[in-house]
Amino acid sequence: MNSKIVVITTGGTIGSILQSSTVSVDLSANKIAKEIEIAKQTLGYDIEVAAPINKNSEAFAPSDWLDILLSIQAACATDASAVVVTHGTDTLVYTVSAAVALGHLWNKKICFTGAFYSPDNPSSDTSLSLLAALEFAASSHPASGIFVAFRSNENNSEARILNGFDVKPMNFDDSYFGALYNNVLASYSPKYGLSNPASSTGITHPKIETANLPDKKAIETAQAKICCITLYPGIDKSVLQAVTKGRDIVIIQLYHSGTGPYGADYNDLIEHLREHADKTLFLLASFPSQHIQTPYDSSRALIDAGGCIYKDVQSHFLYVFSLLSLALGNTNKQIKRQLADWQMS
Repeated sequence: MNSKIVVITTGGTIGSILQSSTVSVDLSANKIAKEIEIAKQTLGYDIEVAAPINKNSEAFAPSDWLDILLSIQAACATDASAVVVTHGTDTLVYTVSAAVALGHLWNKKICFTGAFYSPDNPSSDTSLSLLAALEFAASSHPASGIFVAFRSNENNSEARILNGFDVKPMNFDDSYFGALYNNVLASYSPKYGLSNPASSTGITHPKIETANLPDKKAIETAQAKICCITLYPGIDKSVLQAVTKGRDIVIIQLYHSGTGPYGADYNDLIEHLREHADKTLFLLASFPSQHIQTPYDSSRALIDAGGCIYKDVQSHFLYVFSLLSLALGNTNKQIKRQLADWQMS
């Protein structure tokens, strides 16, 4: 099997250096280059490096996704067998979602990875991340798809391979990524190597119907037409009106049971949806279908008021999917149709 792999570096903690008071991107990229060379010598793979971006992922804008997607596109046109993307952890799930939503454009396996600690930190997990991502990328099964390799414990003895669509954002007290319903595709350890991956053929996700990537200007224009909010007790019409004004699409993060503020004395959200759903597309995430079979009254009320609730689709994915769809010229009606298989009726 061809074990030539393109590694796309983008900065982030995995490409940073530990300074006296901050962790900063290594502008020379020498640290990550050295780590890649060590991994190359360890595994014996032919590795080609591309570096479209070099900054911390919290500084990424949606237009930066395009630079990475273009690098993935270029890598897919080479004779490499797979692609590895190193990325900062703060916004990794957004870039992964962009690659997933456009996954039908890629003809190779793509594995994202990152690190919780910078390469020069004594507790660094950079080596583990690179080895896990490269080993998985070089494996024959699965042959394609979008994945994430990241450590699974704090002593850096093992990494997990997760399906890109399933990966959840880290909370502030997390030190590694989790996945929807704890779905783990495979594991890797420097001692035992890569476990036999579970099948990923049963994992489906929404796809943007396109044969092309959007351009940067279109992404920047679409960015102004969409926003995301998280519900909280006490949210009122003034807040909802402010975030809806001038937006084509509003993504709303529901409570964990797929519910939202509701009741005779507190109906601001329901009333707002009724008043604006004819012009604004409200995409609500998410209903946990594996845990709840019968929706709560508030879920049904949100749907009846004009909201679209989606099953097992995270809010960050809805945001990325909708933004890129708008950038590609899709209408709200077309976006809703492409998400229809995941919508609660």
